[in-house]
Amino acid sequence: VSKSFTSTAVGLAVAEGRFSIDDPVLSFFPDEMPTEVSDLLAAMRVRHLLSMTSGQAIDTWGFMVDRPDGNWIKGFFTVPVVHEPGTQFVYNTGATYILSAIVQKTTGMKLMDYLQPRLFEPLGIDDPTWMTSPQGVSTGGWGLSLRTEDIAKFGLLSLEVCTACQG
Repeated sequence: VSKSFTSTAVGLAVAEGRFSIDDPVLSFFPDEMPTEVSDLLAAMRVRHLLSMTSGQAIDTWGFMVDRPDGNWIKGFFTVPVVHEPGTQFVYNTGATYILSAIVQKTTGMKLMDYLQPRLFEPLGIDDPTWMTSPQGVSTGGWGLSLRTEDIAKFGLLSLEVCTACQG
C-alpha cells in the first residue's frame, strides 16, 4: 500500500498547487540529471511516474539502491528511456520513489511529515513509520508500516472518494 499513500500525497500536493502532473520530472532535479539528456527523458512528466509509463524498459529500483554513492535519484536517471513516455507500462518502484522525492522537494517535508496533518491525523492513524533512502527521502514505493486497522481506514476513505466521484 506504500505506493497508494505516495500517490495520495502527490494528489494532495497538486491540489495545493505545489506542482502539476504535467511538470517535467527533470525540472525537480537539476543537480542529479545526467550530462546528456535524451529527448525521451526530457519528455518524462510526473503523470508518467504515476502511471508507471516513464518510458524505461525495466524497473529502475536495482540501479538506484545499488549505487555506491547512495544517490538513488541519479540511479533512476541512469536507466535509459527507450519508449515515448506514456506509451509502455513497466512496474517501476523507482518511479514511485521519484514521486516521493518530488513531494519532498516541493513541500520541504518527507512524506510522513507531509501526510501527518493531511491524512494520518484525520484518519486516526497513529505511529506510522516509513523507511528512507540514504538521501533522507521516504522510499515511496515500499517501507511504510501501518496497522491493519489503519490500512482499512485508508481503504474506506478511498472507497468514499471513488463513490463520490461516480455520483
